[in-house]
Formats: sequence, C-alpha cells, structure tokens
Amino acid sequence: MAPELYRKRTFCNPLSLPDLPRGTDAPMRDADGFPDDYRSVSDPSVLYWDGKWYLYPSYGMAYVSEDFVTWKSVPCTPPEAAKGPRYSPCVIPWKGRFLMAIHSDRLFVGDTPTGPFRLLGDCIMPDGTHFCPVDPALFADDDGRIYLYWHGSRTHPVRGVWSSLTYGAELDADDPRKLLCEPKILNEFDPSHVWERFGEYNQDTELGWIEGQWMLKARGRYYLIYAACGTQFGAYAMGAYYSDAGPLGPFVYQKNNPVTSGKTGIVKGAGHGCIEHGPGDTLWAFYTCTMCCAHCFERRIGMDRVEIDENGELYCPRITDTPQYGPGERPSGDTGLAPLTHSQRGKVRSSSRAPGRDAIYALDASMLTWWQPRADDAEPWLTVELEAPYELEASRLIWRDVGLSYEKGALPGAFRYKIEASDGGDWFCVLDRSESREDFAVDYRTFPPVTARRVRLVITGAPEGIAPGVIDFSVFGRRTAQKV
Repeated sequence: MAPELYRKRTFCNPLSLPDLPRGTDAPMRDADGFPDDYRSVSDPSVLYWDGKWYLYPSYGMAYVSEDFVTWKSVPCTPPEAAKGPRYSPCVIPWKGRFLMAIHSDRLFVGDTPTGPFRLLGDCIMPDGTHFCPVDPALFADDDGRIYLYWHGSRTHPVRGVWSSLTYGAELDADDPRKLLCEPKILNEFDPSHVWERFGEYNQDTELGWIEGQWMLKARGRYYLIYAACGTQFGAYAMGAYYSDAGPLGPFVYQKNNPVTSGKTGIVKGAGHGCIEHGPGDTLWAFYTCTMCCAHCFERRIGMDRVEIDENGELYCPRITDTPQYGPGERPSGDTGLAPLTHSQRGKVRSSSRAPGRDAIYALDASMLTWWQPRADDAEPWLTVELEAPYELEASRLIWRDVGLSYEKGALPGAFRYKIEASDGGDWFCVLDRSESREDFAVDYRTFPPVTARRVRLVITGAPEGIAPGVIDFSVFGRRTAQKV
C-alpha cells in the first residue's frame, strides 16, 4: 500500500491559493449595470529564492511557499503602478535587492522578494526613447548580466499579416532601465507550429498569438519559454526554443512542443506561465488554467513537474488534476489516487437544486457548470454512491461565488462544509471545515484513510450575500481488497 497521503506533502491542481484577488479586466456588465464580478489568478512567474517559492500572478497578489505545496498570500502591488494590479509581474534578484517588471508599466525595486516595491522608472532604448514592455520577463544570468524579454508585433514582411513575436535585449546591470542593445526578435508566430494558431482547435491558419515570454537556464542551456494561442482557449499551451550560445540566441525550435498542454477536464489550458527551479535540482512548470465562465479572462493556476530529455529538450510528462506528491517528497509524482466521484450519473442525490443547477454538475469535470442548492435550503447536502468499498484519503472542492458583487457588498470569504462517509452504516465525519475562516476558491485537503461506499458533502456556511455553487466535488481514493 502507498504511504498514507495525509502524512505527506501533496498538492492537486488547480492550486489551492488563498484569498484570490478580484479580476480587473475590462468588465462585462449585467442587466442592472453592475459588473459580472469574478476572481482570478493567471500568468504566473516564480522566483526560487532562499529555499522558498515566490509566485507572482496577475492582479496584484504574491504567494509564498516554504514547503512547496501550501501558500501564503501577500499583497504585492507597487503603490506607484500606473493602473493598479496588472498582468504578468516578474521579479529577479538584483544587486542585493529585487527588480520587478509589470505588463505595460515601468520597473520597480524592493528590498525583499515581496517588496514593498518603489518606482525605478521607464525602460529606455539605446536612442533614449522611453517605453513600457508588454508581458515583460526579467532574467539574471550566472555572470551577473541581466536581460529583458517581452511581447511585440509587426506586419510580417513576407506573409503580409499582423504577427506577434518575442523581443529580447540586455539591460545595463547598474541601471536596468537602460537597454544596452537594440531589441532583437527571438521568435515569431509560425503557422506551421499548429499549436500556436488561434482557436479552440487551432483552426486559424493565418493568425496566432505569442505571449508570456520567460527565460530558463538549466544544465547550461537557455530555454525561451512562451505561450500560445490565447488564454480563452483550451488549446492554450507553453512551448520552448533553446540556445547553447547565450540568452539572446540564436534559438532553435524544440521538436517536442508544446511543453505543457491540457485540452480537457478540470485543468484545461496550460498556457502563460514559467518553468522554474525547485528543490533537489528539479524543474516545475507553473501555468494558467482556463476557466472562462464569468469572464473570458477568468483563470486559475496549476503546476507540474518538467523534465529534460536525452536531446536536451524540455517536456512535461503530463498535466495533472489528481493528487501529486510535492517537490522533494519521496516517493515523488502521482499518488495513485483516483477521483471516485466524477461522472457518477444516477448515483448522486442532493437536498435541493436551483433551476438548471443539477447535482451532476458538481461531478462532471467541467469548470463551466456547478451544482447550486435552492436559496431556502438551510443545510444543503450532496451524496454520491461509490458502488464499492474504497479507501478515501483526499478531497477537492472548487467553489463558484454565485452573486459575488464588490459594488453591492457581496464579498469573498470562507465556504464552510463537512465531508462525511459511510461504509453501509451511519455517517461519520472525515473532514470538518465547518468552522473555517479561510477563503479558498479551490480547497484541496487530505485526511486519515477511511473505507467507505458513499460520501456526502454538507455545506454549513457561505460568505454573506453569496450562494454556494459547487463546480467540483472530488473525493480521491483507491479500491480496497474487500469484496463488493
């Protein structure tokens, strides 16, 4: 039997990040004129520093992990940022301090990886022109030289169409606002790279979108990481070019592309992010998961192990949505636990349901549907028959903040619940979150192993003014040797 999961450091995608910030994209407004509010994290960059991971997503929040599976939220918006929380921040060490770049904004500097950050200034071209890079990525090489990468576009000189691309340049290590050379085009949308094309099925043969640039150095090789084909598509993915010459290339397109790709299920899309070092000389991809229900830019974040093959190319063995052992844990990789509640059609019952929000929608492995009890249901419950005895060890709840409205005062907060089990007799509690005050839109938990033939979710509370919607109720376990 595998080691007891609750004694090990594990994670499950999408990541359980507390206190998700408000999505600040251009609002879609409801019939009353109020924005269709939502929460989101996306476009993660990660700094591995002093034995910790610092994760910087869009929307002005940072997350810090010392054990590489649990995260603490830290506000991380420079007060002088042009338009408040912005997309795709990036932080690197610089001369005993930390340098931050933000999408379409200036450079900032702080004394710690989480700031506070203060304004340093615009980026400056060799001819003195000031600019603010789109999707900036900073890279500090081992020799102390630093580089900037960013998204650009032009009319393609041969194809005659708009084309997106990656720019790169070396920065002055003493004054990183200044570029030491003219920007160099490092890669450009190529329609022969099918995964770069626009569309859920990459069907647009003329146009694509290259974004989310990132530089990784591993085993002496430089990897230019980038994302395509658009954050709203399940085909969203990350790929790579590599160079043995230096951080400005020339670069060779990997044969093994894309590196991360997840087109179906809970973890759909695995785009704009980064690949960063972790404990034990490991590499990890952090990527944007497509959600796109309340807004086309509503998103979550996942992470998975990345390897280097015999040809020196990056690859991700798979995008996961089941419990995984954390970085540095032994054994590593998949825990072997299966989702037991998914697609149990005819085996699920609920205390009530709001119109069109049937119980099965909590079990259909989709981020676009959810079960919602009636408003007058005082203690909603959802029961799933497992049909056979299983040993249960973990659970994942993904919540929908139904009625979330910052203007109307319906604000995020803790969803409270219990998970109960039965092996044919009385119900007993396996996980009690009924007194929780923690705000987790995705809540992954482990617990001591129990044998059961059915499970029950009991919702005991929700933030004031918000109705609980259950996007996903997953209980993970393995089949026991006991006879049916």
